Amino acid sequence: MQPRISPKALALVLMAALSFASPLVETLARGRVEPLSAFGFAELFASILLLFWWYHLDKAEHGYERAYVMNAGVLLMAVIALPIYFVRTRGWRRGVRAIALAGAFVLFTFLLGEAGEWLGGRLGA
Repeated sequence: MQPRISPKALALVLMAALSFASPLVETLARGRVEPLSAFGFAELFASILLLFWWYHLDKAEHGYERAYVMNAGVLLMAVIALPIYFVRTRGWRRGVRAIALAGAFVLFTFLLGEAGEWLGGRLGA
């Protein structure tokens, strides 16, 4: 029997896959990645949806109920709202650890995007 991936992990895997695939497809289609392209906006929208899905799953797991303002914050300013959320739901020690892991994940997705763009350039050449 295969181990089943949790929905939270699935959301992160999908965000990572999107970070790689979007620049790859754009580079193959257009020859390069443009900062304000339709591809970029589509990736941003999909990433926000996946992040919000992950947040709601995590919020339910941690029993965080007072979240109307936090919901808006995660949608509009995740870089500010998520560290606050992590400290509120996990305390200082585990919250800082979660912030560091989130930062590492953002760096990882950035590197995946660069790898996707590089591979698209190699395949398209």
